[in-house]
Order: sequence, then C-alpha cells, then structure tokens
Amino acid sequence: MKKRFTQIVMTATAVAAFGLATAGTASAASASCSSSGGTVCTSSSVAANGNHQVCFGGKHNALASWGRAELWDGDTGVMVGSIATNGYRWQQACTGGLYGQNYYLKGTGGFFYGEVWN
Repeated sequence: MKKRFTQIVMTATAVAAFGLATAGTASAASASCSSSGGTVCTSSSVAANGNHQVCFGGKHNALASWGRAELWDGDTGVMVGSIATNGYRWQQACTGGLYGQNYYLKGTGGFFYGEVWN
C-alpha cells in the first residue's frame, strides 16, 4: 500500500513538473528533446510498440558535457531505463517488457539532444 502511494505521488509530481497532463497520448512513433547549458529536457510521450518495447538515445553537442538519457513511464512516474551519455558518440538502448501506454525521454546534462521511439 505504501509503495503504491509513493508511485501515485511520483506520478503526480512528474505531471506537475513536466506538464505531461497536456501532452496526451502520442500518435507519433517518435519524439525528441534538446537542452542548452545545464538544463534538463523532457520529450513528449510515445506509446510502446506491439512488442512492448520503447527505444531511446542521446548525445551531447559539447564534448565536455556528460549526463544521462532516461526513459520514464508516464503512467506510473517510474524510470524504466537509463544510459550514460557524453559528447563523443550517440548512445542508445531499447527497453522491453513494457505494458504502459505513455513513455517519455528525460535528458540531463548540458547541451543534450535525445530521441525516444517505438
């Protein structure tokens, strides 16, 4: 019960912080986000594909910048995937076994560009 309450609070916080309530269910197969400086970016959401899989990736446009590309479940507010990113090359991963409806990318670190697709 306490764990479920925590998930609900985290989801409400994500919706308030990132404006996911206005994003709605995505009909597109991909979404992207970019940031400059030390800001965080958040993409719009995409649905998992028929194989219950979502892929995500990112890169920094400045060699000295490092951070993370994180895949979040927009329905539960739980991070379901994360990879370290840098300015040297594009990093990507796919996460399977997903049954939610909405997933979004959160990029951290400066000068980040990332994409999420199904």
